[in-house]
Amino acid sequence: MSDETPNRQIGGLTPRAGAHDLSRLQARNRPEPKPETSEQPKTVASPAAKPSRTPAKKSATVVVDTTARMTTYLSVATRDRARATYRATSHIEGDKSWSDFVERAILAEVERRELSHNAGERYQGDSSPLPAGRPLS
Repeated sequence: MSDETPNRQIGGLTPRAGAHDLSRLQARNRPEPKPETSEQPKTVASPAAKPSRTPAKKSATVVVDTTARMTTYLSVATRDRARATYRATSHIEGDKSWSDFVERAILAEVERRELSHNAGERYQGDSSPLPAGRPLS
């Protein structure tokens, strides 16, 4: 037997340069989307949007609305109750997604408050930031 241990190395492909640099994937490094030049929403022909078993009308269009990301905090009990409700009823109510369910719930509360406090008229919306933290009493 030999007293020397063999020099064993694992071979393979050499790592690519910059393979571990994920900074280009971060949202802040992505280019900003170009703003819409007109106030009217985009329209997309519905036959290209989703295949259907029934023939689509040639004049039908789907209005594409812009979406925005929003972060909120809920109690765990409320979140779990809402998720359970969504899972149990989304196919009955026609919710397209969890976001659709949440948007519809918020819209129902907005319409209730507009009816109750503003004679059914819409409040003028804007995208200015809301005050952070709890309100001072």
